[in-house]
Amino acid sequence: MSNKLILIALVSLLGVSCKVKTSKENSNQQNIAKPADKVTMVEETKDIENKTLGKVSHQYRAAGCNTVIEVKLAEGEIQTLIPKDKLAAEFDVDGKELYFNFLLLRMPQPAGCTVGQPAAITDIVKK
Repeated sequence: MSNKLILIALVSLLGVSCKVKTSKENSNQQNIAKPADKVTMVEETKDIENKTLGKVSHQYRAAGCNTVIEVKLAEGEIQTLIPKDKLAAEFDVDGKELYFNFLLLRMPQPAGCTVGQPAAITDIVKK
């Protein structure tokens, strides 16, 4: 019985000491990572590597679509995106080229708009 108690005490002591070392290592890693968090942000205009280039179009306004963004695909086809939210006035100019991120949405097209796919448009940057 006493051997079991000594063994349990030893195992728990080793377990506690290992946890203390691990938490010290984690705090050291967190301290190392903190200066990297303070790196200044690069201007958005320079950070366009992963964004999509598209052109604002008002050609479907008569049909019921307010503003669409046309994206040229690699195959030469054009994908038409219908922004879910209205674009800011500075971006909602016919023919303006923009860099942006988008997410296709599974929602119905606006009434009277039969061209394009609804999309959430984010991180817009002027070309």
